[in-house]
Amino acid sequence: MILLRRLFRFLNLALHVLVGVLITAILAALQRHFTDPSYQRLKRWWLARIIRIVGGQVMTYGEPASAGSLLAANHVSWLDIPLLGGQTELTFLSKSEVQTWPVLGWLAAKSGTLFIERGKRDGAKGASEGIAKRLEQQERVLIFPEGTTTDNKTMLPFHARLFAAAVTVDALIQPVAIHYLTIQGQTHPIVPYLTPQTLMQNLWAVLAEPKILIEVHFLPSIDSHAAPRKALAAYSEQQVRSALTKL
Repeated sequence: MILLRRLFRFLNLALHVLVGVLITAILAALQRHFTDPSYQRLKRWWLARIIRIVGGQVMTYGEPASAGSLLAANHVSWLDIPLLGGQTELTFLSKSEVQTWPVLGWLAAKSGTLFIERGKRDGAKGASEGIAKRLEQQERVLIFPEGTTTDNKTMLPFHARLFAAAVTVDALIQPVAIHYLTIQGQTHPIVPYLTPQTLMQNLWAVLAEPKILIEVHFLPSIDSHAAPRKALAAYSEQQVRSALTKL
């Protein structure tokens, strides 16, 4: 039964990726920019369906901040991206290695994803400048300030550098809390995508789960002029921690 579930979902997911490639290629041929409303609607539908394919059931609390806001979320899994991208129109910030991934890297680049070169002195500075530009263009930008994924039980400190982008353009900052649960309501042990696990290993494990319950909390927005970037990062982290503690 588990093997059949995995195979059915894997084939469904592979077909869905192919559909994404075809849609993206057609929109590129029509010279539709990734900010075009029709592009954004299709992107949101495509991402939301990934969550449905893997058996995700999303419970959303609160509302996404207005366009031109910076969203700062805790990071558990590669599923976080389709999860939040299926909730509202978003521009993502991903590690530069994603660009080298077959198919998915191309889709990410074409859809307007920003990339950060981790480990380089100017990596965060360049990413912050890119984020500020997109915020000025009234795009919602999603960052994962922990810089890596965690185990769905604990959090790492929020790095402050990328919060400078919101301060620069006077954008709102919205903390977002994500929590994955089993059908019994327990913290999900399988979903977290952690080293040394590969993406395919994690995907194969996730596809076996009968259902994944997901809670997304869009928390109250913060005025970026209320404090320096380090304080904004610390307060955003505290808000997410507090939301997760109550779950």
